[in-house]
Amino acid sequence: MKLKLLLYFLLIEFAAHSQANVEWYNYPGGVSVATNSTYDVYTVDWDFNPAGDITLTKRDSSGAILWDTAYDNTDPSTHEVATWVETDNSGNIIVSGTIRSGISNPVNAASLLMKFDSAGTLLWRVVYESSFDGSSTKKILVDSNDNIYALGLGIGPNGMVTKVKKFDAGGTAVWSYFDTTGIGSPLNIKFTPDNNLLIIARGVTGSANGFSKIDLNGNEIWSLAPVSSNTIGDAAGDAFGNTYLVNGEYVISNSGSVIQKLSPGGTQIWADTNSITAFRVEVGTDNFPVICGFPNSGTPGASFIKYNDNGIVLWQNLDGDGPLYALLLHAQMGMDINNAIYLAAGTLTQMALCKISSAGISEWTLAMPGSYSNGFDFRTNDVIYLVGGTTAKISQNVITATSQQTPNESENNIRVFPNPFQGKTNLEFISSTRSNTSVSIYDMAGRKIQYNSTEELDPGKITITLDMSEFTNGVYFCIIQSGETKRRIKLIKN
Repeated sequence: MKLKLLLYFLLIEFAAHSQANVEWYNYPGGVSVATNSTYDVYTVDWDFNPAGDITLTKRDSSGAILWDTAYDNTDPSTHEVATWVETDNSGNIIVSGTIRSGISNPVNAASLLMKFDSAGTLLWRVVYESSFDGSSTKKILVDSNDNIYALGLGIGPNGMVTKVKKFDAGGTAVWSYFDTTGIGSPLNIKFTPDNNLLIIARGVTGSANGFSKIDLNGNEIWSLAPVSSNTIGDAAGDAFGNTYLVNGEYVISNSGSVIQKLSPGGTQIWADTNSITAFRVEVGTDNFPVICGFPNSGTPGASFIKYNDNGIVLWQNLDGDGPLYALLLHAQMGMDINNAIYLAAGTLTQMALCKISSAGISEWTLAMPGSYSNGFDFRTNDVIYLVGGTTAKISQNVITATSQQTPNESENNIRVFPNPFQGKTNLEFISSTRSNTSVSIYDMAGRKIQYNSTEELDPGKITITLDMSEFTNGVYFCIIQSGETKRRIKLIKN
């Protein structure tokens, strides 16, 4: 059995090995980057001066700057700080920011959200909750219906706390969620495969992290705080509603980290302590978590560990960035449709991106001018845009093959009709046993954009109709989980 497993991983590496190169880099850099379905790339940056503006820049895939635009702030007592940029399904661009007052010792004044069209025209601008309530933004998410979820700080019933505010596509506020547990100051927000939101936070004082899970109507599912940790933490969810948390080990003599699995209700299922200083976690389409961080608290670099859903270590790569680099300033971790892992980081003099294959093998690490990375985005696995001190395009040649599939994953026993399709399509397959079945849709970047909840289906021929009429045209991947069997198929909407 061990020999078969080893041969399987070797076959994956032969079939999925990729090479990458920096196709271009240029100025300006930015704090965040987003792409659209036509492979344009948008970055946002800001000017730390009296009446300073947020600038949105659009490039084409060759790196040529098509335009830049800004809302003209004319108040010399304030400046506007960019925090995030996203694109929606209609080709528009949403920018979040914070209005700050003062220059020598600036304070947060208000939260800001703007939407631009693809030509750079400002469609709307919202300042909330007032022009000077001390609030701020951290990050935004956009769902398949173009609703916007803005994470930040705001004044709630318990004072200034972590806040999520939902806006519709027209910029009208739908609801606000305020933390009541005391999870701390917001760090990150993520969609979960079961169509909810995870909030990651860190205490303003002390050494503790906090986490909340809420639904898309702003209702709290569970909240957990304080979680003692020497480092910041992270969280990610799987398709079954479970959540994986990673926190620093809270002991003086050890610099490791702890990964926990929580049930859909927020209770611990298992926990494991490891040797690396991990503070990032993501879950792949296989529903297995990968954690990432430094080899230990005193050593730069990039270390990765993958677990299965029962807490067993599947592989470790403690030197993912290899002998030429000692990555610092870890900024963002993400995964593609093939469960390869990417880490944006820096070397203090360059910005960098590191890739680890789904089997835990170092694929490549690339560095380029920019001093530091802030994040990356991609629509297809072969092109990644990285932003920090500069903006860069990284291209790679990925050879995909059926050997990349897990042993219980197949494309040969499922029929899709029609395919290509315009609005709706049908999935047909045979199930030999009565089993729980769920359907997930991913875009080419590996982002889950639709999830149909689990249903118990009888054995026999099963037909499922997918309504994708609101999706933009393009290539998608559908994963059907039926009991222990996973089926994957490519969908083409035109």
